[in-house]
Amino acid sequence: MSRPGRNGVRGVVVSWNPQPDGLIEVVRALRDQVDGVVIVDNGSGNRHDIEARLRDYADVDFVGLDENRGIGAALNVGADVALREGPEWILTLDQDTLVHEGAVAGILHDWSGLDQRVRERCGIVALRPHPQPGSIWLTRYVEGLQVIGDRGAFVERRGVITSGNLVRADLVRRLPFNEAMFIDQVDFEFCSSLRRLGYIVLQQKKISMDHVLGERFDDVERVHPYENAQRLYYIVRNSTYMVLRRRLIVRIYVAQVVVFCGAYVSVNGVGSVPHCLAVALRGFVDGLFNRLGRREYPFLQRGRR
Repeated sequence: MSRPGRNGVRGVVVSWNPQPDGLIEVVRALRDQVDGVVIVDNGSGNRHDIEARLRDYADVDFVGLDENRGIGAALNVGADVALREGPEWILTLDQDTLVHEGAVAGILHDWSGLDQRVRERCGIVALRPHPQPGSIWLTRYVEGLQVIGDRGAFVERRGVITSGNLVRADLVRRLPFNEAMFIDQVDFEFCSSLRRLGYIVLQQKKISMDHVLGERFDDVERVHPYENAQRLYYIVRNSTYMVLRRRLIVRIYVAQVVVFCGAYVSVNGVGSVPHCLAVALRGFVDGLFNRLGRREYPFLQRGRR
């Protein structure tokens, strides 16, 4: 059972080659807001250093994986550990996400004020990432397609990113995260699966967390998140896989591919267009033929970033 006097929430943080000081900061911001934290390290080279740094925190469980098994597998491992304590909610987080003070209590308070019928149908209540991506018409268009309706303090969405999600513990038991996708779009595929079971996904309008979407480069003037060639491949591949299974609408798929390809070229220069197209095409073909899992293509390592 969850610890008496607490809120029935267990945090699960997935890390991969993190800065130890940054990860400790994430833990400190989180531990007073939940009943305990599970850190699942996805085969980092410095995982023994991380484990040593976390020994001072009695309410933090550390699980070190021998290799990078992907976000879905790490979340499933963390959920298995967290569920042993019988929580009502699992809060999933990335290694660089700082949850603002009082955010967990605040979002649960707002959730408790919803109509009972809405609460019973709710599978995820999510914090809002801050800062938001730069606003161009295409990102606003994608964001508009994600929003389904208004639920008072929340908006109902088709999907939300993994970080900052309060997921009902009973649903985590029933519906594991997709490990075959390895990284990227695992969160939106999970949301799609929840919605197919009749549950809804809510995101708080105001209560937020510090979470940067994509990489950032100070030397490039950009207005949307950037992902390197390897991440771009997985985004295109897994999105293609989802579209073919009616888990992602075509309009969002096309807009996202254009946004991320545009960001890749804006960072790496016009000369990177052929490489960008090759990466996207490889992702499309693998998604089309259901070639999932971890893929190590040498050409994904090329490029300035």
